[in-house]
Amino acid sequence: MSENRIGFLVGTIAVTVMVFLILPQLILLVQSFTAEDYLSFPPKHFGLRWYAFIFGDETWQRALFTSLLIAVLVTPLAVIIGTAAAIGLDRGPMRMRKAMRTALVSPMVLPHVVLGMAIYRVFLPLRFDDTLAGFMVAHLVLCVPYVIVTVGASLQAMDRSLEQAAMSLGASLPVALWRVVLPLVRPGVIAGAVFAFITSFDEFIVTYFLASRQTTAPIQIFSSLSYQLEPSIAAVSGLTLVVTAALCGLLILRGSMAGTTQVA
Repeated sequence: MSENRIGFLVGTIAVTVMVFLILPQLILLVQSFTAEDYLSFPPKHFGLRWYAFIFGDETWQRALFTSLLIAVLVTPLAVIIGTAAAIGLDRGPMRMRKAMRTALVSPMVLPHVVLGMAIYRVFLPLRFDDTLAGFMVAHLVLCVPYVIVTVGASLQAMDRSLEQAAMSLGASLPVALWRVVLPLVRPGVIAGAVFAFITSFDEFIVTYFLASRQTTAPIQIFSSLSYQLEPSIAAVSGLTLVVTAALCGLLILRGSMAGTTQVA
């Protein structure tokens, strides 16, 4: 089989998988702009009726504000903790590095049901469940691994001779880390921040174990689905999809601009 045919086959498979993954989200996004009282595709009448509803309804306002507040508070903490952990793993003893990395990123691969139950069992005796601080700590467990992975990848690609040159010219280790290492791994830090924000804002399972009176947007979506399937759910889902796509788009655009600058 020629290289052209192999390339065409791989491209076809990639496009097919992409359509399979994206098409349901696009259908949901189109449905969110319906002006009717029920979901249909394609909608007979389009409008922003349900977007106005979720921003005017007190229950949805409270849920969206809680999710946004938790994500905004968790993201910088996850960036600080994850970046420090990634640097520590990069400079730590070789024998312990692999085991510690596996332990730190394990929340990414463990089922969230298991994590949610474990965190709930720890928080319940401490009366830490259903509190803003409890949600933040639980979300940090989920968000920090993403920062560790992205910053760790940037550290692996970094030219270590630049840090060594700075230290040979008299810079102390903290100064070299702040003035040389952090600017070089900034793409990984930004990527980790974006992933941490998206993960925190969209988290449902672990939050559901801890919540009883407080409500986040994913929990409110689940509660609404328990009673009826109305277009307000599609509007919230569409809003989340647009925000997530915008953040990922900005991340890709920044990476492309950085690559163009390096080539220039």
